[in-house]
Amino acid sequence: MNLLFLIDQVDYPFAPNPVLARRAAGALADMGHTVHLLELYDGQHLPPDPPEGCRAFLLPFADERRMNDALEHGNKNGAPVPLRLLRLAAHPTAVAAAVRQIVLHHPRRIDACRAMTEQLDGRYHYDAVFSVNAPFPSAQSLRDAKIGGKKLVWMMDPLTGGPASQGPTAEAVERSLCEKIDRILITAQMAERLDEGSGALAACRHKLQVMEFPCMVPPVEKEPGAASGKRIRCAFVGSLYPVIRTPHYALELFRCMNDPDLELVFVGDGWQHYAATLPDSCRRVMGERLQILGQVPYARAQEEVARADVLINLGNRENSQLPSKIFEIFSSGKPVLNLAKRPDDVALPYFERYPLACTVLEREGTDLQVCARVRAFLHKNAGRRLPFEQAEELFRANTPAAVAQALLDAVAACG
Repeated sequence: MNLLFLIDQVDYPFAPNPVLARRAAGALADMGHTVHLLELYDGQHLPPDPPEGCRAFLLPFADERRMNDALEHGNKNGAPVPLRLLRLAAHPTAVAAAVRQIVLHHPRRIDACRAMTEQLDGRYHYDAVFSVNAPFPSAQSLRDAKIGGKKLVWMMDPLTGGPASQGPTAEAVERSLCEKIDRILITAQMAERLDEGSGALAACRHKLQVMEFPCMVPPVEKEPGAASGKRIRCAFVGSLYPVIRTPHYALELFRCMNDPDLELVFVGDGWQHYAATLPDSCRRVMGERLQILGQVPYARAQEEVARADVLINLGNRENSQLPSKIFEIFSSGKPVLNLAKRPDDVALPYFERYPLACTVLEREGTDLQVCARVRAFLHKNAGRRLPFEQAEELFRANTPAAVAQALLDAVAACG
């Protein structure tokens, strides 16, 4: 088959969804298919080289990057609105991008991606085109594109409902996708929520197919971070969000343990959503053993995973989605401290299956008994490693090869 993936990383260059899409594309190329990538990027952070056997075409959107930078992605805790508007006004192209996106709800990406998709299809005659989302401008471009092949939208995050909703026009966009797209690929958690309402997805069940995350790949190998005589490096690698995924409990737990042999490391963005003083009480106890590294490129994040002795998962408050990052954790083979916000967290059954996991509910607090249990787990398991082959067997549906076959099955199901 000739296949095209539309991959959007304009708004968030270091987001995991583009990484997962490239893995699936690479697996399809390994199976002998011709696979092209149309990479939408911010004009500054070049996408990585395509997987072996794939070919990439780049479509830059520096105007939308300048808009996002000036408006700080709408962060409520950022600079005053007048200051943001002044920064926006300094770049006419960013002003135009803001009008298209905020006022007209039709970013330039939609038309530019549609035109490029049609141009590539005229040249290569694709059997199927996959739009990988969120965000959703590329899905809208695929919806409107005049092409000969099948159209499939891979929703890695919900378009409507809950805190992940993609804005005020999301419901109308979702309805239009259901009408014009041949197949819509959703997560198991999104499928489970279909009976809770009468949304567009519930009305087009015949077009839906559950798709797993292609996360189970051999880990990056680095020298172990600690073992004999060194401190135990406990790392959270991912993004923080207001209310949904927060650092408060981890900070308080490590502050209360006050173990000189432990380090607590946060790698990833999201700290801008919180007061700058949030880590202070933990830092007064841990000092330099508390490290907040902020957002880093994907390759650096993988290195930090490899350096860690124990990985930390911060559970989500919402159950509308299963974080793909938990499978990245499992593929590492590292011990994982899972700090869950709710007793019915959809991720809990997966952590119960993983033999090197310790789950603590936030509501358990930080009393002496909890601290002793966590401390014992960290000291006992630091440096241990589950062989990748064993982890892969536990979560085989999340291997790139399995997901690639599921994508081919989805194309076949389009009829």
